[in-house]
Amino acid sequence: MLIAEIGLNHLGDEHYAFYYIKELLKTKVDAITFQIREPSFYERPEKKHLRLEKDFYMKAALLVKSSGKSFGVALSDLSMVDYFDQFVDFYKILSKDLGQPEFVDGLINKTDKKIFQSTGMSSMEQISNFIDSVSNKITNVSLIHTQLSYAVEDVNLNAIWGLQETFDVPVSFGNHCENSKVLYLSLAFKPSAIFVYVKGEKDIKYPDDKHSVKLSETLELFDGLKVLRGALGKNSKEQMNNKIKDQT
Repeated sequence: MLIAEIGLNHLGDEHYAFYYIKELLKTKVDAITFQIREPSFYERPEKKHLRLEKDFYMKAALLVKSSGKSFGVALSDLSMVDYFDQFVDFYKILSKDLGQPEFVDGLINKTDKKIFQSTGMSSMEQISNFIDSVSNKITNVSLIHTQLSYAVEDVNLNAIWGLQETFDVPVSFGNHCENSKVLYLSLAFKPSAIFVYVKGEKDIKYPDDKHSVKLSETLELFDGLKVLRGALGKNSKEQMNNKIKDQT
């Protein structure tokens, strides 16, 4: 599953947000997400412009789902769960909220939708505590391995396998590395989903900037990820005919 994260890169502009959606619907992405932060986030003078009106998200979801793709939100505001539960296909919990039991329990107990928990900078012990806390709905929960670093040497893709083996839950990959080629490499670790931040073409600094892929590059990116996933094949060898034609 390939998931394009618009996040807050819409800049609080509804028309720009719909532009993102329409461009992404031309690609082979499977799902599109937006990020909705806690009320105090939007009270900060430098962040208040990033808020979209609540009714935008229902209109966006209808557009996305009418094209056969899924719609999700990265949600930090529990008061909005009842509203979003009417039309979202899944939720993402930001890594900052993993260590907040009241928030996690509140969301888990309010919905039966699929939940992706970002692990960010969390330790295995913190993730283990999270898994224990959601044991009653573990079938709805999967983890996202991501590192809050732009550096290639910090990506640690092996952690995808480590989390799968330790906790026996699906593990996705969320890229924060500024080298987008890491996304292709992640295919070899068979994440259950790949989360990719996207941004527009404006010559500005976006909220999620360095690790976002430009919209103009998403068609090639998502097509390439879909095609190259087919190269993984099976974990055994079988006799086959030579399919390489003689060039002489």
